[in-house]
Amino acid sequence: MQTKRIVKLEAGYNCRDLGGYRTKDGRRVQWGRLYRSGSLSHLTKADQAELARRRIVVDCDLRSRHEQDSYPDQIWPGARVIDTHFYSEAGDEEEEAEAAWAKYSGKVPRLSYLAMVYQQNLLAPRTGLVMRKIFQELLALKDDEALIYHCSMGKDRTGMVSVIVLMALGLDDREIMRDYLFSRSYSRDWNEADENDRLGRQIAKMNQTQVSQSSFYGITETIRQMWGGFDRYFTSLGFDRHDLERLRNKFLE
Repeated sequence: MQTKRIVKLEAGYNCRDLGGYRTKDGRRVQWGRLYRSGSLSHLTKADQAELARRRIVVDCDLRSRHEQDSYPDQIWPGARVIDTHFYSEAGDEEEEAEAAWAKYSGKVPRLSYLAMVYQQNLLAPRTGLVMRKIFQELLALKDDEALIYHCSMGKDRTGMVSVIVLMALGLDDREIMRDYLFSRSYSRDWNEADENDRLGRQIAKMNQTQVSQSSFYGITETIRQMWGGFDRYFTSLGFDRHDLERLRNKFLE
């Protein structure tokens, strides 16, 4: 199954199919519908043809605007790129994130450095907007189409989105953690961020920090403690129970 999961690209990084994972009710995530990845900015023509063959029509770019502008995705035929920069950037986004952290940080568990960064982002308004956009795109996909989301290493921003999406599909923590910790298999000195600003330095530090069970629980337990469970978190994004059922029916078998 792991051989099937890994998408082999000549110049891609940490690209994987989320298919095959089992849900708590015994169903499985469909193969060939949901993909997660590291950077897509150096794809070869063969890589682009492979992603087009897989009918990946939506590319959600989680990287900062600097990363997107400096290292744009090498987009393939039939796909469109969506700006879903995950971290709050300078200006109103950053101020809103700082205010949310000041208000709610005392209510989340203290775990590790990486977990704390995840928690800060989960509480930031920007993250809710991004997750709403991604779920909207997933719900709008046709049955023969697929979506990919990615950051630079496919580890942290991509890892957070994957945990949230797999929670939505009804997987238990052990199964979700299998996917999250799989990024340990990838080790690379890779940075597309501008280290001359706060956000760039944070991204660079995170890229050098290994994922762990502690950082994983920084995502799942923050959602449970702050929102009272995934269903309420999903509702906070502007969806309802019918949307959640529709999402599961679309991507599970």
